[in-house]
Amino acid sequence: MGKVAILGSGNGGCAYSAYLGKRGHEVHLWDSERFKGNLDPIAERGGMDIIAGGNMTEHKSEEEGFGEIAMVTTDIQKAIEGVEVIMVVVPGFGIAPIAEQIAPYLKANQIVMLNPGQVLGSLEFLETLRKNGNNEDVTICEGASNIFACRRVGPTKVRISAIKNEMELASIPSDRIKHCISKLNEFYPDRFVAMPNILYTGLNYNNLIIHPAGALLNMGRIEFTKGDYDFYWEGLTPGVCRNIEAVDEERLAVAEKFGCKLPTFIEQNHAYYGHPERKTIYDFFSVSEVHGGEGPSAPQNLQHRYISEDIPFALVAVSALGSAVGVETPTIDALITVASKANQEEYRVTGRSLKNLRLDGLNREGIINRIETGK
Repeated sequence: MGKVAILGSGNGGCAYSAYLGKRGHEVHLWDSERFKGNLDPIAERGGMDIIAGGNMTEHKSEEEGFGEIAMVTTDIQKAIEGVEVIMVVVPGFGIAPIAEQIAPYLKANQIVMLNPGQVLGSLEFLETLRKNGNNEDVTICEGASNIFACRRVGPTKVRISAIKNEMELASIPSDRIKHCISKLNEFYPDRFVAMPNILYTGLNYNNLIIHPAGALLNMGRIEFTKGDYDFYWEGLTPGVCRNIEAVDEERLAVAEKFGCKLPTFIEQNHAYYGHPERKTIYDFFSVSEVHGGEGPSAPQNLQHRYISEDIPFALVAVSALGSAVGVETPTIDALITVASKANQEEYRVTGRSLKNLRLDGLNREGIINRIETGK
């Protein structure tokens, strides 16, 4: 069995920890002092219970149970010591802070996996390491999404509604992807699909397509009900889904300009969850038991990660990449503007811009070279 560090104790971090612990791996779960309240009950119990939901109910007896977590700590040095694989499971705004904290301790033989990297997250992580004095020959990789559809439903309980059938993975440097997959196969056998570079994973990050439009076009309902409705089954109406389709078309146009052949949003969800008979975004999500049907699930306010993460750390980067290669993104740009006004924050300034990643002024070939080499 392997040894793995999970950084982050939210929905995803708890799912990763419990799932791997149940399968006999030595799991080190870390979060900052700010979230010690999340960690204390897990430490006291020694792990978490997995509850099967959604698609997982078909395999309830196999998937449910207790996952032992060997170490629960707020000491990041202790969490990653002697660990070859480090999984970062935090929202986009948490990636740089974790890179800052881990910089003094991260070694060349360790692999960091971002779950997910949103758009260009691996490059931001690497840049932050360098700014904080870490010049080790580290390997950063990122998934296009979270492997699990999951939610923490109690102090020591996490519900897993689905495990994606496959997950796209890319790395910096890009030529280490086979090495990353060979190591990650210890924990998730035959789950990962190698991608040429992090443009493929970032521009295939599903949340940027569905979350911002789904939230912002239900802004009044979110603020009035404080999220008391089913985000997918009730909120993704045909009109909202047409805007989601427009975002999908624009990010595919940006991807094509960079030479990335990617599936459409609905094709990707068929690959993740099945149900090819559901032909449109509306057909798929209005009845998806993985995503809805278990009560209110909408954001309680406009600072929720569907906006505060997926706008600045995904859509802003897609828009900027489009501008760099002459691709217009009017729907994406409109969502950025509306979110910035609603939350009184200029996301184009505070988000993941090309300037922050030292990509500004580079042409298509220069951007690709930088994200593939990290130099």
